[in-house]
Amino acid sequence: MGGGTVLPGFPQPNPTTSYWQLPPHRIANHRTTPSLPTSTAFDYIVIGSGISGAAVAFKLLSRDPSLKILMLEARTAASGASGRNGGHCRAGWWLNQRKYTESFGEDETLKFLKLEEQNGLDIANFVREHDVDCDFREVETADAYVSDEEWNNVLLTLLAREDLRRRRPEAATLSERILWSGQEAKDHLGMPSIVGAVTWRAYTQNPYKLVCRMLELALDKGLNLQTTTPALEVVPTTWQGTSCRWEVKTDRGSVHTGHVIFATNAYSNALLPGLSATGFLTPARSQVAALRPGKNMTGSPALRGSAGINDLNGNGDYYLTRLPGLKGEGDIVWGGGRFISKEYGITDDSQVNPEIASYLHHAPAEFFGSDVWGEEGDVVRDWTGITCYTPDTFPLVGEVPDQAGIWMSVGMNGHGMGMAFRSAEALVEMVTTGEEPDWYPKLFRPSRAWEKKYSVAANDAASS
Repeated sequence: MGGGTVLPGFPQPNPTTSYWQLPPHRIANHRTTPSLPTSTAFDYIVIGSGISGAAVAFKLLSRDPSLKILMLEARTAASGASGRNGGHCRAGWWLNQRKYTESFGEDETLKFLKLEEQNGLDIANFVREHDVDCDFREVETADAYVSDEEWNNVLLTLLAREDLRRRRPEAATLSERILWSGQEAKDHLGMPSIVGAVTWRAYTQNPYKLVCRMLELALDKGLNLQTTTPALEVVPTTWQGTSCRWEVKTDRGSVHTGHVIFATNAYSNALLPGLSATGFLTPARSQVAALRPGKNMTGSPALRGSAGINDLNGNGDYYLTRLPGLKGEGDIVWGGGRFISKEYGITDDSQVNPEIASYLHHAPAEFFGSDVWGEEGDVVRDWTGITCYTPDTFPLVGEVPDQAGIWMSVGMNGHGMGMAFRSAEALVEMVTTGEEPDWYPKLFRPSRAWEKKYSVAANDAASS
């Protein structure tokens, strides 16, 4: 980022390196043109090269390859949360169905549930269509429960889901959830401490490789990508009599466009002072560790997929296993530990919290039991990433109120791989036609951030 002091809320220039980022991708430091094209009138400038920015650029150029699109990335390609998450791609927020229905109504809740499921299917189709090498695997995923109270609560949610599938024809496509209770759950999942679990089909992947390949395909269609070029300010302009309404200032010069698309997630407050003033977005630091499994876990059914673990030490953890044939075969990627420190209000991913790291290193032995786990394996890597939360758990997807040409898809609540690809489809539809798609949840409208002042209070929703 050019060195010097990092402005508050902006990306740190030297983040931790995630498990997925080794080795760096061939486009990590890509600059399509050696100099920043300051004399070009761009149709769109996309800020951020994660899953949201990559998907928006790819989808726009797939519709119209003649578009002039510039992407600015503050660090290396896909270096934000998209390149450092837990590796899941699953529709996991069905757990919030009853809460959402009570607060927002059944119609909007159903739109969200369908978007989340379609998001995973869309990514799977994208990977297949373009033969993307990102370790994409279909797996059985699980939500496992340690306490009777939470298990009884999820049983009510399962009943509500099945009732919705029966009553609403458009809900019939929602995928099946399989219930496992008591000893049957322990045996099926190899988790001796759980009282029950729910399983369904989902995916695991190397998210960094997925996003970098998406960027490559957009580059093939004409995208101009400029890495290590942080956007520092976005201001109105009447540039040289063109239709450009916005100037984006960087430390390499200024660029101009009619539309700015913010795919900046947790860093959005730094560039959008009006949004920052609402208090609607809360950044947070999340932490993950890659571990070798315990010596007694060979052949355990627990190591065949992915899982979210509810009520472990009063907070949800999650993990996946690197499947046979993949680099790092057998490694466990384990995230969580939020009960130790919430890490809210932090945008520095250049460090790990040593207390959370220590917890993550020993969490599997605690969860599975030291006898079942056996002698602990090596710690492969610790890393952090900056996630972003909203008070209602939904992202902001659409045009910023009273700022024509300023668009956003941000605030993914640690669940970007479950929402961002489909959200990008909605945003592209709005940008190109001026209309919201019928399937777009109105709950995503950015205008709600300005409807009232929000205190800085993030949600511990399920992590992706």
